[in-house]
Amino acid sequence: MIGDCFRGAELVYARQVHGRQVIYLAGYLAGQRENPPPAEPIVGDAMVTDQPQQYPVIQVADCQAVLLYEPVRQVVANVHCGWRGSIQNIIGRTVETMVQQLDCNPGKIIAGIGPSLGPCCAEFINYKTEIPQAFWYYKDSNNHFDFWSISCDQLANAGVPSKNIESSRLCTRCRADEFFSYRTEKITGRFAVVIGLT
Repeated sequence: MIGDCFRGAELVYARQVHGRQVIYLAGYLAGQRENPPPAEPIVGDAMVTDQPQQYPVIQVADCQAVLLYEPVRQVVANVHCGWRGSIQNIIGRTVETMVQQLDCNPGKIIAGIGPSLGPCCAEFINYKTEIPQAFWYYKDSNNHFDFWSISCDQLANAGVPSKNIESSRLCTRCRADEFFSYRTEKITGRFAVVIGLT
């Protein structure tokens, strides 16, 4: 069944750099087909497409993969959102790209937050120099940050209704038996999260 889903599909990978670059895939790849292929892979941490069989792939190991789907305009997005992406609001930028490039309605977007480092394990000893003070609201007394809540709030601030937001609430460090976790293993693999229109 899984094989059938991907038959004829174009799996699109990006070189993820923990930044805030959002790529509108259809426009980007169309341009690359008309010109010689780029020497470097696509660079960015979020991909948006309205093209069937064009599946953005995000690879993670403690960072969040945030999946977005707008059913009216038939648009999907896949967001690589680690703590650096969170403080740069890459989620909000992705929703903005969906609206500006493809006329999406944020109120129709359905969002899913994948397994990632949970508030139980997201300790930041040097948070005063790494994380802007506006995000300290999400910190507990043990210097653990709730990035799941940050993502939910950023989605809501971008216009996505809270009833349309679902979080797996699975911590990759606690569940390192099932998921890769850089915090647990220090040197680790990645698991892939894929979304696409059939």
